[in-house]
Amino acid sequence: MFDECLYFNATKFTRLINFFWAEAYRPIGLSPSHAYLLQFILNQPGETLQNLAEKMDLKLSTVTRFVDVLSAKGLVERRKENKDKRECSVYPTIEGKELKTDLDRTSKILRKEIRKILGDKSVSDTVSLLKKFSIQIKIEKERGNNA
Repeated sequence: MFDECLYFNATKFTRLINFFWAEAYRPIGLSPSHAYLLQFILNQPGETLQNLAEKMDLKLSTVTRFVDVLSAKGLVERRKENKDKRECSVYPTIEGKELKTDLDRTSKILRKEIRKILGDKSVSDTVSLLKKFSIQIKIEKERGNNA
């Protein structure tokens, strides 16, 4: 019934990938989303919440919630260092920096495992298509064509 439904099949695939990724990051004590944000902060310390949201293509409120969780775990800290006191920059703590090796290793293992299951070319092609589709949909949405 839904064999050719993009939404149904993309959602099904997302659920499977989410489970696979969540299991891999569980020993570190983070969800995949929190782990990716922490990796971004580790690689680019001092980014503002707004810049993090833009670079990760997430809503500011989502990034704020994720940073709240990472902060509560003692992995990142906010610093008010800009002229605009309403804005803050986010830095990894010592505890956050200590997770870098585990996060990098987990990411590497996940990339290797998913490529082993699906094949290098399939993964590369799928990622390229997903990026392309996301851009196309975003452009259409900005034009006001909410098809």
